[in-house]
Amino acid sequence: MSESACMIDVDGKRICLYPSEPIIKLLGKEYTILIVGLLGNTGKAGFNEIARNVGNPRPNLLSHRLRELEDAGLVARNVVHSRPITVEYSLTAMGTELRNILIPLFKWLESIQK
Repeated sequence: MSESACMIDVDGKRICLYPSEPIIKLLGKEYTILIVGLLGNTGKAGFNEIARNVGNPRPNLLSHRLRELEDAGLVARNVVHSRPITVEYSLTAMGTELRNILIPLFKWLESIQK
């Protein structure tokens, strides 16, 4: 791939897209954006609440997606020591920043659908 194909010129600077590729691929996976949106709206949610609100994906798929988001530093997993023990998920600072960056994109997408 040529150098110009992996770069975006912005404000007189070149930004290489290659380091961003793993996050971009993760954002394109099923349920990722919905999870980020939900956790941004609710602050925190348990596994079942996430499942209900994003369309009831297969549990193993949702588990895998949450793990990927956690590994990417976008979602935090918190074990609540209660009876029964529960797990809550929330956005990290980086996840919140990503959500805030995506909002204008989704506003634009909504505006062109009318």
